[in-house]
Amino acid sequence: MDDIIAVLEKEAAENPRSIFAHHRLALAYFRAGRLQEAKETLKKILKLDPQNFEALTNLGTILAREGELEEARKAFALALKIYPASPEALTNMGLISFELGDLEAAEDYYRRALEVKPDLPAVWVNLSTVLIAREDYPAAEEACRRALEYAPEFSMAYNNLAVALYYQGRKEEARQALDRAKELGYPVNPEFEKLVRT
Repeated sequence: MDDIIAVLEKEAAENPRSIFAHHRLALAYFRAGRLQEAKETLKKILKLDPQNFEALTNLGTILAREGELEEARKAFALALKIYPASPEALTNMGLISFELGDLEAAEDYYRRALEVKPDLPAVWVNLSTVLIAREDYPAAEEACRRALEYAPEFSMAYNNLAVALYYQGRKEEARQALDRAKELGYPVNPEFEKLVRT
């Protein structure tokens, strides 16, 4: 990987105004775990083209990974001004909003992403997590079932389905969903499992 990075660094140095060259270098840095260098390279792209959607979303991803959630939110918000219907940017805004404790915003972003592209099982599961946190268990159940339509072996969807069913008083169905989550390898919460099995 170091050899590839050296070639890409040379290419970017020889073509300082090439967004393509800088973007390839940023991705190579990212894949090599050199996040600081990836961020710096993405910022160079944004100096050349402040409206570069890909650079903004990649920068937001790195910032979120590093725990800089407010800065990540700013990057994704700028990306959404450029491409308001981006499922990727909407989903990332949902994740960040959830991490920051803004459940209403998280739900809104996930729903907007799913309006654009409903066949995203992970987003349905993320939505179910928000709905469980908001204690809207029937809606959480529906979100889990939608996830399972697209990914029938999605263990986390079964786990969240078990939670939603349990808190609706449907203990036997919850136990079955939890058993399926375990069969698929999901690390279920032992305290919740005790509740379901008693």
